[in-house]
Amino acid sequence: MTEARERFRLRPGDLVVFTGEMDEGRDYWEGRAGEAAVVPHGNVTKKVRLLIAADPDSLSGKAVKARAYGIPIVTPRAFERLITRADASPP
Repeated sequence: MTEARERFRLRPGDLVVFTGEMDEGRDYWEGRAGEAAVVPHGNVTKKVRLLIAADPDSLSGKAVKARAYGIPIVTPRAFERLITRADASPP
């Protein structure tokens, strides 16, 4: 499992979706996504690369659909680590 997590990377233009009440607010996280060159999207589709959920065990419609499509679900803090790591990676 750790190995799979280490290989996951977000690329510029990847679609990400947010769900749930996040401490910093959705506007903050959508701004962070934009800074990392990933695109906040309103709904889960097969083209979405990642769902960021306040509660990764959520049973929201977005979370249920993400699981059905095999889209990873992470917390906002895990998303922060992903985009920070992407910023630090060589081009």
